[in-house]
Amino acid sequence: MRDLERIDKILELLREVWTKVPDWRLTQLVVNASDTDHDCGPVFYMEDEEFEQRLLRLAEGLDNLVVQQGKSD
Repeated sequence: MRDLERIDKILELLREVWTKVPDWRLTQLVVNASDTDHDCGPVFYMEDEEFEQRLLRLAEGLDNLVVQQGKSD
């Protein structure tokens, strides 16, 4: 398993950087930080509200997966 402390460390840094550029969307910040040559246009322009909804759906799906795995054990 990966080190769980990395999550808080990265979230702290994300907060620090994002507060320096508060007008950027989260996905814009992530794409800029990734410094990649890949076309990230669809992600770059995604509004925070849309990304939030996608995160909520992912969280629900993961919760359901955990419940299903618990039933099969």
